[in-house]
Amino acid sequence: MPSSIIHYSVGKLVLEKTDIFKDEHDIFLYSVGLIAPDSWRNCQRFKDSPLPKIEKRKFSHFSNDGTWSENYDLFYKKYKDYLDNPFMVGYFVHLITDRNWRNDMFYNCFCEDGSIKLLNGTTINGVKGVRKQLLQSESVKMAVLLAKKFKLQELQTLTDEEIKSLPKMDELEFDGLNKTISYHNSEINLKIDEKLEVYKLEDFVLGIDNCSNFIIEELKKYNILKKEVDFF
Repeated sequence: MPSSIIHYSVGKLVLEKTDIFKDEHDIFLYSVGLIAPDSWRNCQRFKDSPLPKIEKRKFSHFSNDGTWSENYDLFYKKYKDYLDNPFMVGYFVHLITDRNWRNDMFYNCFCEDGSIKLLNGTTINGVKGVRKQLLQSESVKMAVLLAKKFKLQELQTLTDEEIKSLPKMDELEFDGLNKTISYHNSEINLKIDEKLEVYKLEDFVLGIDNCSNFIIEELKKYNILKKEVDFF
């Protein structure tokens, strides 16, 4: 699914197109919310858990149907009274991004048999381990390129008091949030070979733009943004 860099890029575009938050601290909380759902990876509750990844992830991503699909409507119904909080808006945007990205971007790189078509025209077979390793490498390279393209900045880690002040959620503890922020910052600063074999930068830039537009329409549908305003 989309990296923290993609989440941050999409969320930044939403912010720029709508000006939904203007206060610097609100923008910071919103930005942290954009990557917060993935902090389940660093939660103490899952550190030694034998549960498969899909089971660990489903709570923070409101995936209640046994699949990876994010039910952001369920999140809205439960936490709609907290969506005046920029952190929660960022969290909501993350869930919409995951759902949209999977449907409109992720599967476009695969052939019907699960193999991967390379930019040079050759095809890599659908062996799971080979496919996973290649796509992980591509995702890291793409994160570096997108961080430059969208001029992303590092996020500050939160103090203990700031973490305690975040809205309480049944689905996720925030004890792993700072580790997730640190990992996000490390992706921004990576120095690696950026030559892509599968993905095209222009496709991802367009995908991020399209995703931000979709999110703005969803935010209007859920009355988080005013419907009558044309933001972009």
